[in-house]
Amino acid sequence: MIGFWAFEQLGYVIEKAKQYCFPNYIPLVFRKNCSAQVLKANMRIVGCCEYGLVLYRDRLPKFRNTDPDGTRHMVMNCFDWKKDTKTPKVHPTQKPVPLLERLIEVFTDPGDVVIDPVAGSGTTLLAAENLGRKAYGFEIKKDFCREFHEKIEPCVQQSLFTV
Repeated sequence: MIGFWAFEQLGYVIEKAKQYCFPNYIPLVFRKNCSAQVLKANMRIVGCCEYGLVLYRDRLPKFRNTDPDGTRHMVMNCFDWKKDTKTPKVHPTQKPVPLLERLIEVFTDPGDVVIDPVAGSGTTLLAAENLGRKAYGFEIKKDFCREFHEKIEPCVQQSLFTV
């Protein structure tokens, strides 16, 4: 399981995960090339990272470290987060489709199922679909679901995204 959390939440999430059968974790760092804190840049150090955890039970989760040509490479726990200018903004903490595609490429195989229990804008579902994975998402806020159907689905139909 992969989740995104604020840095301050990581310790709490790790402890709760241990209580609920996920005793192991790998920290992830997502390095942005921009920051929402730019207006405060003269007053303090500007944050440009988001954080996540890969939570797992006993065995290290499968990951793909081989390119299509058979070249092996290391999988690092720090990912570059480039601003997504193609996907309409639907959710305040929306993740870029290219970043989600990279995570899905690393941790799943074509044909696998990706489940997003807090789907928000639906970008994880879109990224999974782009890569040939089955995707299911759940979102309790009807406004986010409506905005996904209004703003992101038309982009898919206009071939702005490959699905």
